[in-house]
Amino acid sequence: MRSLSFVGRSAGVFTLAFLVALGCDGGGGDEDSGVPTGDSGQVMVPDLPASAAYREEGEAFEPVSLDWGCLDTGVEPTPGEPVDVTFNLIDFQDDFPVDDVEVWLFSDNEIANDCSGPMCQMFTTGTDGSAMVTLPANGWYAYRVLPKDGPTRQQSVFGVFQYNEPAPASAGPVEGNSVSGKTIDLIPALLGISREEGTATVSGRITDCGGGFVENAVIRLYDPDGNLVEQGDLGDEPSYHFFNGDASNNLPDQARETSHRDGLYVVVQVPVIDDRPYRVEAYANVDGETRLVGCESARIFRDAVTILNMTPLRTDAPASCPAP
Repeated sequence: MRSLSFVGRSAGVFTLAFLVALGCDGGGGDEDSGVPTGDSGQVMVPDLPASAAYREEGEAFEPVSLDWGCLDTGVEPTPGEPVDVTFNLIDFQDDFPVDDVEVWLFSDNEIANDCSGPMCQMFTTGTDGSAMVTLPANGWYAYRVLPKDGPTRQQSVFGVFQYNEPAPASAGPVEGNSVSGKTIDLIPALLGISREEGTATVSGRITDCGGGFVENAVIRLYDPDGNLVEQGDLGDEPSYHFFNGDASNNLPDQARETSHRDGLYVVVQVPVIDDRPYRVEAYANVDGETRLVGCESARIFRDAVTILNMTPLRTDAPASCPAP
């Protein structure tokens, strides 16, 4: 199981209150915690329940020690010499290898409009869904999965853009996410909505410093002009969701107001203004205090899933994200 899905809207009172409270302009901030504050200095992000961390073990999530040790120092990659890596493209919902799909892999963690630059490797997955690539050891990389029409919706591929993937320290395998037409059709249908053409889906997983999936975290998304992408009231408007923490089915939980033990979040029906980057922020309860624990700035793309996994305050994240 991996880190994204496509879901509809849920009008949870807590979630809506959280988004409205944040306002539309990014506000100020508590210098110590990174939490937005109003003119009076009052914290505008509501108190969050105590966080916990989990790892996936088979078809269950097992608790592990919550690790915020890097929160005040950030996560600094130390890229080494290139290593040979097997890139395996796997269907997110059904876990099968996805063959004959074009992928662009960016070893500088920046997704460009084409694959002509020296930091991009273009390849097509083989019959086992894999391809050989090279990556800077211990660095971050990004990739793009190009859409493909198949004979069935399950064999069709929806566009995926994923950032902030950690490259291994030595030769070995890595996994990429493929989202099928079946997944794109099924989950909105279960929730009684239709995906709006031209909108984006932003999804990912919130982790702690040790890579544990964080329970009871929340997300907010800002457009390139600094305006909060607010929770809508209708099915064709933006909405924020979390998942059910069940490793066996990976479906949205309409009652969840914070992340579950799988750490998964998604924002759907996001309007795309232009090519400028959006900003995603993650908040969690750290030692009884609501704190900014992740911030990323990246382009998002129409009619595609953009995956931003939120690792605590990467020190090489774009400058538009606050420092810890």
